[in-house]
Amino acid sequence: MKIAVGGLNKNQMEAAIKAADPSIEVTVTNDMTGAQMIKQGKVDYYFGACNSGGGAAISILIGLVGYPKCCTVCKNGGTPKEDEIKKFVDEGKVVFGMTVDSIDRTVPMLVAALKNK
Repeated sequence: MKIAVGGLNKNQMEAAIKAADPSIEVTVTNDMTGAQMIKQGKVDYYFGACNSGGGAAISILIGLVGYPKCCTVCKNGGTPKEDEIKKFVDEGKVVFGMTVDSIDRTVPMLVAALKNK
């Protein structure tokens, strides 16, 4: 599995992915390059973080990859929900946004759902 990460706290995101599964190939990048990598098939997924979970985390990717492929898995003031994350993965979402303060809780759930797809 290959995941591109962008947005805020990219290094924290990379560390959380590696902690969840060290075999995952992680590319730390920006949103524009991440969108191109998704579209070209160079990565399987994109994880982004910002303060709201849906703004700067994935807004460029919504425009370039398409809204149907994107979702926010944890919004500001919320907590990640395993059943909701699984639903998004089952729907074929490939771009996932989350809040910076939820990275350490959200990423393990998201990685587990993607591995069990």
